[in-house]
Amino acid sequence: MEQKEDRQHPASLNTQEDVAFNLVILSLTELLSLGGLLGNGAVLWLLSCNVYRNPFSIYLLDVACADLIFLGCHMVAIIPDLLPGQLNFPGVVQVSLAMLRFFCYMVGMSLLAAISTEQCLAAFLPAWYLCRRPRYLTTCVCALTWVLCLLLDLLLSGACTQFFGQPSSQLCGVLWLVVAAVLATVCSVMCVSSLVLLLWVEHGPQGHQPRGFPALILLAVLLFLFCGLPFGIFWLCWNLDWHIPHHFYHLSFFMAAVHSGAKPVVYFCLGSTSGRVLRDPLRLVLQRALGDEAELGAMREASHGGLVDMAV
Repeated sequence: MEQKEDRQHPASLNTQEDVAFNLVILSLTELLSLGGLLGNGAVLWLLSCNVYRNPFSIYLLDVACADLIFLGCHMVAIIPDLLPGQLNFPGVVQVSLAMLRFFCYMVGMSLLAAISTEQCLAAFLPAWYLCRRPRYLTTCVCALTWVLCLLLDLLLSGACTQFFGQPSSQLCGVLWLVVAAVLATVCSVMCVSSLVLLLWVEHGPQGHQPRGFPALILLAVLLFLFCGLPFGIFWLCWNLDWHIPHHFYHLSFFMAAVHSGAKPVVYFCLGSTSGRVLRDPLRLVLQRALGDEAELGAMREASHGGLVDMAV
């Protein structure tokens, strides 16, 4: 999605000595995206078919779906940069790929903020979470996130490109400022909730080291801040005419592939036990990564069925 279509593409700003660097970065991006497609596909299949459906696993299923679509579009979108002068996509294809990538990026970022916030509520208000939390809260949050991100993406496409008609530079600038505010808000929510969760894990009654699902959330947030955030910063700088460092264009794409592709690795590493990584089925490994939250989700389902005493 570009605010000015006649503007020079960032990749064209590279000098001859940068060709090797760009080739290596883009090749690694393709490999990481392919691995991420396989990993997120496995997570998506396991969560939808085998793992117990607790609220947090539903969040992770939606995140895996968003990452899967993002990585698929990501692999295709960078092919012209990987083969400069040999292949160029039509404008409508470029805009469509940009729309899907940015849409899935916003969905994954927003869902991660929702997961970390709800994990804090579950940690500090366990009685509310077990008995008074709305039954379909997670489903409603996920559906609302997809709808709002799609609406924002369509507005940006209509105002900033010729995909739906004549673009409006003024409206486009306002919408990208809205995106900047959303990005800052979501990052702040993730940072605050993760910090609170880390303090609770360190000083709470469950021990001194992060384990189970809290550790997964903390690592996922750190992964976003260090690897996923540069992709959003690039789009903001590019569309708001802010200065972009020379190598930031391809590097942000590489970090985005790391962000979306490394999440399944985090899930399975946290769920693996020493000496049994290759012997345990993936279903059991992923379920173990959910930690105590799988039991907590089962207790919630039992409480809704009037079996609170038996669950306890």
